[in-house]
Amino acid sequence: MGLFGTTKPVLVVDTAAVLRTKGMRGRVAPRQQLQLLRALSRLVQREKIKVTAVMAGEPLDKAPHNTVFDHVRVRYAKSEDTLNKELLKALAQAGSAGVLVIEDVALENRVLRKGGRTLRVSTFRKLLDDGAEQNEAGGGNNNNRPQHNRRDRDRGRDRDRGPRPNRNNNNPQQQQQPQRPPENEVDPQNSGSDDISQMIDLVE
Repeated sequence: MGLFGTTKPVLVVDTAAVLRTKGMRGRVAPRQQLQLLRALSRLVQREKIKVTAVMAGEPLDKAPHNTVFDHVRVRYAKSEDTLNKELLKALAQAGSAGVLVIEDVALENRVLRKGGRTLRVSTFRKLLDDGAEQNEAGGGNNNNRPQHNRRDRDRGRDRDRGPRPNRNNNNPQQQQQPQRPPENEVDPQNSGSDDISQMIDLVE
């Protein structure tokens, strides 16, 4: 992780602040809360740390108060007005390894004065976003790409290679597909489309 040296922290995350950085304000749908919990779970497993997510509102059916959901401990405040109080409770529960992930400057200063550690939400978001990019990359496995995109590119290459042989002709020699030129030879008709295909692969 690099931010905390060899110490494995317990991140106490103000999820309302994280969601605000994603453009979500006010009451958030349970589906969106679960999505954030799963993103936190991926972070826990990737970085080998512990996370306590403090959320505002009624407890989710799948993640009751002060229980572990998919490797993430979940706590709830009744409203955003009482969120800071619940964050401090969660930080106390985390002990000396606790690190408060917060955007509230006043609460941050309060924790620092008592010798605690904090992390800004903007920095924490980079950790989450890095994990999302790794999942999207998927190690370059083409099996994760939509099938229709590959079919479209294959049809484009077929058109560039010229007309297909007549399938109704019973002559086996005429049914054979035309051979592609060797790799070390450049076909001027194919080079443009192959370059475009390679660019598409890189973008994806």
